[in-house]
Amino acid sequence: MANMQAKMANFEAFQIDTCDRLARIETRLDTFATKEDIKELKADLYKNLHGMTWKLIGSASTLVAIVYYIAKTVH
Repeated sequence: MANMQAKMANFEAFQIDTCDRLARIETRLDTFATKEDIKELKADLYKNLHGMTWKLIGSASTLVAIVYYIAKTVH
């Protein structure tokens, strides 16, 4: 009987510790990103990358046109 009471006391201590650990985990869950958050971030990243790519292509084309104009008129 004493063995059973010791096991129950051990189990209750384990249960209290588990509840405390679970509460700490649940309070931290709000800071983690969800799948939806990652999808939104990924979409924003692709949109911004696409916009920067076209800006870079436009800037490079303009630079090539300016150099071509200077080479044609100076020579």
